[in-house]
Amino acid sequence: MTVTLATTPELRAVREYAANDLLQGFYLLTRIEAKPKRNGEPYLHVELTDSTGKLDGKMWENFADALEHLRAGDAVYVDGRIDHFNNQPSVTIHSLRKATEQEVSDLRAFLPHSALSATQANQQLVEWIESLKQPHLRALLEKLFDDMSLRKRFLDAPGGKAWHHATIGGLAEHTLSMVKLADAVAGHYPQLHRDLFLAGTLLHDIGKAYELRWEPVLDYTSEGRLLGHITQGVLLIEERIREIEGFPDELRKQLLHIILSHQGDGQKGSPVKPMTLEALALHYLDELDSRMNAFAQVRAKTPESQEFSDYQKLMERYFYFRQADDTEEEQP
Repeated sequence: MTVTLATTPELRAVREYAANDLLQGFYLLTRIEAKPKRNGEPYLHVELTDSTGKLDGKMWENFADALEHLRAGDAVYVDGRIDHFNNQPSVTIHSLRKATEQEVSDLRAFLPHSALSATQANQQLVEWIESLKQPHLRALLEKLFDDMSLRKRFLDAPGGKAWHHATIGGLAEHTLSMVKLADAVAGHYPQLHRDLFLAGTLLHDIGKAYELRWEPVLDYTSEGRLLGHITQGVLLIEERIREIEGFPDELRKQLLHIILSHQGDGQKGSPVKPMTLEALALHYLDELDSRMNAFAQVRAKTPESQEFSDYQKLMERYFYFRQADDTEEEQP
């Protein structure tokens, strides 16, 4: 997989742009639409993406050809200049065209990637599966991940569309972070069924491998929108369980309950609330890991000079970023 960007700068992190900086290079076009100015005349609004972030752009004139021929998901070459409004950068675009296949050959290179490589994630996945001692659970995990198509999708898939782990490889990063926590929690609380807890953790978001797509842009699949990742995951696991002779029915019920209840309640997408110790513990670990990652993502998008983030609607609060040992006096 290669992308020809040798002569053009990469998109810097959004907070690093200064007013009047030039922006020239290849990016992924993730939104394009005509909007009205205050006087009613149209202008072109776009969203540009590469592996480091997103940036809004506006083109005020001579955009009819771009609006007619460009679509979200196209790689484009942009020539423009950075503006700042309310401390938020955007780009005023002077010219915008579709990139050729010779210039850009792999659109996935424009999407953010997990710091955990697919090779590293695969090795950790194998080690965790091998650590399971319960034979039916281990057989189930092996049967699922011996499907190389599923394994590849699991290693490549994002963990979400926007809120947390929304990167290539984010699903594996989130899952493996959680299973490491789960193993430590199981060691602290011996009343937890360690193998059931870890197997449920490894499988709780397996449906996201099919709920989401990431080429050419990160979005939901049609089945993902219609069924959701919990339903897709349960259907997949149930099908594999039926292929394993003698799989205990009580173990099946409790494993499927973990998957069905891991988001906590109906408002968040789970049809049932956690009712077993393993399901309850996994739900809170899922909340912890997803919010830690979301906090880090908001921190990365917030200028260093700001103490507070923008208002986060999903959590109904601002995030505060001053360090506890920061001795700088508070500004009036």
